[in-house]
Amino acid sequence: MSAFVRAARFVGDLDDEFYADELQRDIWNEASAVGFQSLLWIGLIAGAILPFAAGVTGAWVALGIYVALIVVAYVVIGYARARGIDMYTVQELRRARIAVASALFVLCGGGAAIRLLARYGDGNLGSLWIGVAVGAPLGFAAAVIGVKAHQRRRREAELAAEKAELQGFEETD
Repeated sequence: MSAFVRAARFVGDLDDEFYADELQRDIWNEASAVGFQSLLWIGLIAGAILPFAAGVTGAWVALGIYVALIVVAYVVIGYARARGIDMYTVQELRRARIAVASALFVLCGGGAAIRLLARYGDGNLGSLWIGVAVGAPLGFAAAVIGVKAHQRRRREAELAAEKAELQGFEETD
């Protein structure tokens, strides 16, 4: 077991005897998923609103929320991957909720950037537009690479499942 998985198990208190009962574990896992998703949505909505509603202070808080949400999301994805589950191959990413969450991430980060540049950049937003001109094509390229990688991982997972199924048939003969 890697240090990351050991640390995650400690943080999640996964060695507690509570998890020995399968029904309790299933219900707790569902409740944890609902809580985690609620936390993400609350954070995204707050982060998207704060730079516009609370000025510079709200922008700094939104940036903190933004970074925290990204770190938590990567920890969840990393833990699942360390345990053998690649969420990019088992989850359909073309869903309305993914688009809404992405828009909220952009509003959170973009709103904070605009507010902070307006305050600390002497009101000159020219550097913001330069950043958009450079970042948009880079973001688009990253999205294309991500979609291609997702398609490749899904194909590889399907081939591995077919191979395992064929091996299962061969062993029963």
